[in-house]
Amino acid sequence: FFSATLHSSYSANATMSSGFGLRGGIGRCYPFWAEYKECLKTEERNDGGICMPSREDYFECLHNRREHEIVRAVNAEEKKQKEGGGSGGHGGGGE
Repeated sequence: FFSATLHSSYSANATMSSGFGLRGGIGRCYPFWAEYKECLKTEERNDGGICMPSREDYFECLHNRREHEIVRAVNAEEKKQKEGGGSGGHGGGGE
């Protein structure tokens, strides 16, 4: 029942996103999408390798995976230092 209801509002003539955000204006990731799309227009290789950095930036904007990885690493290091596994939290220097 749920999937039939979910897809019943989908139109076969649906168009791509307009680039506008929920509250008007440009969507937060649209500039990254536009850059990636322009790169793909000039892509000469079929593997998309040249446009990969633009693609990664666009997906990072959508999903924030790199940001989440950094936050997890920082939190793990803080936990390690609180448990006594760190160098005292002063950066050390060994002198």
